[in-house]
Amino acid sequence: MPLIVQKYGGSSLASPKLIQIAAGRIKDLKLSGSDVVVVASAMGNTTDHLLKLAAKTVKTPPSRELDMLLTAGERVSMSLLAMSLQERGIPAISFTGSQSGILTTSDHSEAKILEIRPQRIQEELQKGRVVIIAGFQGVSREKEITTLGRGGSDTTAVALAAVLKADRCEVLTDVEGIFTADPRIVPTARSFKNLSYDECIEFSRLGAKMHSRSIEMAKKHNVSVWIGSSQSKTNTGTCIGWTAEKGANVEKTSVTGIATQDGFHFFSALIDLKVLTSALSENGMYLKFFTFGGDQVKFLCQSADAEKIRDVLKQKAKGYQEVTKVSIVSAVGEGISNSNRILPQLLSSLDGHTNDTLLITTNSLSFTIAVLSGAKEQIAQSLHRRFIEEENL
Repeated sequence: MPLIVQKYGGSSLASPKLIQIAAGRIKDLKLSGSDVVVVASAMGNTTDHLLKLAAKTVKTPPSRELDMLLTAGERVSMSLLAMSLQERGIPAISFTGSQSGILTTSDHSEAKILEIRPQRIQEELQKGRVVIIAGFQGVSREKEITTLGRGGSDTTAVALAAVLKADRCEVLTDVEGIFTADPRIVPTARSFKNLSYDECIEFSRLGAKMHSRSIEMAKKHNVSVWIGSSQSKTNTGTCIGWTAEKGANVEKTSVTGIATQDGFHFFSALIDLKVLTSALSENGMYLKFFTFGGDQVKFLCQSADAEKIRDVLKQKAKGYQEVTKVSIVSAVGEGISNSNRILPQLLSSLDGHTNDTLLITTNSLSFTIAVLSGAKEQIAQSLHRRFIEEENL
């Protein structure tokens, strides 16, 4: 009997009606002859609501208690989903992360999975039950409740699929797979049928909805992952882990898609790079997008870290400038930084946006451009038109 792990995102469980739809989908899968393990995210915007509730109650929520609070969201959705399945005549049982045997590091809010002891899950599967597990959470060896970071339910699902040796892991969300760009920004974007592990990791790192740690884990353990819509009756979606067919031009380098992400600040500081990285490390931060020359470092940080960055620069830098409301637009594709044609074409696509462009960084899989947020949509549309639409005419 095949074993399928399904993960339902918060948007797919945002209301009682959507929970009932998910239960109907799970029932159909179970009746088709599969064993089913389901990973449930918190309903809708529950996690954000709980974070705001904590912020209104105390100035600085202790990380341990914040984890206790946030894990309540998944417990609500998993129990409601189990009730809905039982009402449909499908035996089901819900478990928290700790009840599922998910052991993690003790790092509150960003814990890593150390191991999974799945005996209880396996026992319930043998009884014919659908097992529903709270995503995003686990328990440390010190028996403290922990969370895996935002989007951590994806990682829960892939980790369970690896340990249980599932036939595949399905990630159900509100969109039909991963697209060549955000369709809300680029209406001509189309969904991928297949995507390599490395490209998917890069897309998720640069703004796509998947948790990058989950795809890294899928690659490591060779887990087949399918991403699709929880509302669609078709099987359209994106298969992750695809490799080129025999005879394909595997050395051809091209842009696969355009990723976008908001919520950055840009800093230009007069400071030695070693001094800056050392100071950031002491504060639990690191440089992700940066360039440097002489005693000047230009870099990005998430908005949540901006205040800490300012404190560091006030103490260590000779001076600095800051730009708020910054976004990144990235061209993603395997080996594109080794192409002698892509960078000139990318720069040409930025004509007219010189004053909006703050920083360009690259690695083997992407070119990332930091831009003023107001210019993000136009630049993303321009890059998609040049590299995706015109390239495939």
